[in-house]
Amino acid sequence: MKDGNSTWDVEVVRAQLHRLVDDVEPSPDALPKMLAAARRRKPSRRPLFAAIGAVAAAAVVLVVAVAVLPGQQQPTPVSAQPNSYLAAPEPGVIASFDIYSGRQNGVLSDIPGADPEVLATDRNRVLAVATTSDGRQLVEVAADGAKHVLPVPVGDARLLTAGGGRIAYQDGDSVVVLRGEQQQRIALPAGMRVDDLALSDDGRLALLAAEPGRDRASVLVLAPGATSLADHVEATSDACGPVAIAWSGHDVAALEPPACGAGQARVATFAANSGRKLGAGVPFRTPELTAGTARLSADPLGRFLVSTDGRGQWLVDGSEVRPLPPACTTSGACASGPGTFWS
Repeated sequence: MKDGNSTWDVEVVRAQLHRLVDDVEPSPDALPKMLAAARRRKPSRRPLFAAIGAVAAAAVVLVVAVAVLPGQQQPTPVSAQPNSYLAAPEPGVIASFDIYSGRQNGVLSDIPGADPEVLATDRNRVLAVATTSDGRQLVEVAADGAKHVLPVPVGDARLLTAGGGRIAYQDGDSVVVLRGEQQQRIALPAGMRVDDLALSDDGRLALLAAEPGRDRASVLVLAPGATSLADHVEATSDACGPVAIAWSGHDVAALEPPACGAGQARVATFAANSGRKLGAGVPFRTPELTAGTARLSADPLGRFLVSTDGRGQWLVDGSEVRPLPPACTTSGACASGPGTFWS
């Protein structure tokens, strides 16, 4: 039986190797030189084996580099790739884009009535909300483009997230967490404003929420199976508070301005078990960002995609921040909503 996660792990290793050997190009005479050196030595099998091993290793590196070379035509159907993200460049169309070039890899699925502002990923599956004659429906899309309508009510589904085989969305005064046919409902205090949701692989739910009467939101982390906000862990952000959140491994990441009205943002990380800030991240210049206009997502390499509704997007890779081109098709149609990593 093939394991989808194994395929994902191979793609991640390839991306990591590619980043390590980006500037390495083997000399054209490398193979003859290694074989000649082996022949000049004493008649022993060990040098020849070493040479063959070195050549094989170089060949593997070359194969990996060619496999992810920008500009190479991608296979069909669209696959979950570490160097790609998803966005909706046209109404109902979910497409994959290359991070660095902005080139469209291909169309994953066409869902009539899909909301371009609502898009979530969980490994190799994608979740979208579509408005149909039967009302608003939650649609699951597999990596091969196959669509499946989930038989669950989705409320307004303004906020949608997925992770660890679970789906979460806000429904009125509750947050609903789905795992298969099991439904978990988390009651919210009256008047609480929820700006974002994020699910970890182990089932923990993070909310970016503000209590009644407060403008600044905080990150609240709930244990798996929680049905209320009791016993939550709070991660308090500095300055004006975060505008978007995401899980990065075992930690919670938050997109926050370093100062109110500064025209900058950074990605901070917090320990999920204590709420302690682990790092503040490098500030980078952005338009004024507010909750709902920006999306934060992470990939298995520890990078973050900061994407907005037409006001720019950035790749945050440790201390390096790189502006990215918009998600546009060759015909000039561009995504109106934020994009998201295949998480």
